[in-house]
Amino acid sequence: MIELRKVSLKYGDREILKNISLTIKDNAIKAILGPSGVGKSTILKLMLGLIKPNSGRIFVDGTEITGMTETSLYAIRRKMGMVFQGNALFDSMTISENLGFFLRENMKLPESEISRRVAEQIQFAGLEGYEEQLPESLSGGMRRRVAIGRAMIFKPHMILFDEPTAGLDPVSSKKILSLISSLRNNNNLGAVIVTHIIDDVFNVADSVAVLYKGEIIFDDVTEKLHRATHPFIRSILSDKILEL
Repeated sequence: MIELRKVSLKYGDREILKNISLTIKDNAIKAILGPSGVGKSTILKLMLGLIKPNSGRIFVDGTEITGMTETSLYAIRRKMGMVFQGNALFDSMTISENLGFFLRENMKLPESEISRRVAEQIQFAGLEGYEEQLPESLSGGMRRRVAIGRAMIFKPHMILFDEPTAGLDPVSSKKILSLISSLRNNNNLGAVIVTHIIDDVFNVADSVAVLYKGEIIFDDVTEKLHRATHPFIRSILSDKILEL
């Protein structure tokens, strides 16, 4: 579904990513693990075409997006849903209005179809009874679930998550991880998760890439992470959570 080939990125003299190669498969969950500020979220922006690499190539569903214009990228981005760490909900809109907003703005769908899709995502996210609530009245975990529902409402092939459980209590985190697992198990979707929480990786990811000092130092099935010998990986296996 998504492939990065020898991608490098600099901000001025600062090298953020060094010769990164990644393959994100259909109907699988890929985690990108690393400490804050290492470039994990930057990889998501590259996948969406929000920023361009200094070198290397990026493919989405077989199409190279590296040099695409904003207009051409619209159809590509429709194949991916994005769940931001801050949720990015409209504070003045109800949950139903938040879910339906982009459908009304960007797709020529009858109102009955929009209502059907909104109701479908309300049910998927377990938010029945909260349709007319404003985001500020919901818990952090519930707002995150609204953001997941909004990402899915376009019916994408892949969902990108930026720190999906950051700042959430253990119960809310468990619900979010359960939703992410259900994307693959019940909806045949793939997902990319960037996180600094190693337990999240073991709970949901089929494979994991570890990003350290701008480079991928491990990229394999999650079970093999326990056998990795790199000192950084050994340290995070002990600590369970990377320092913010």
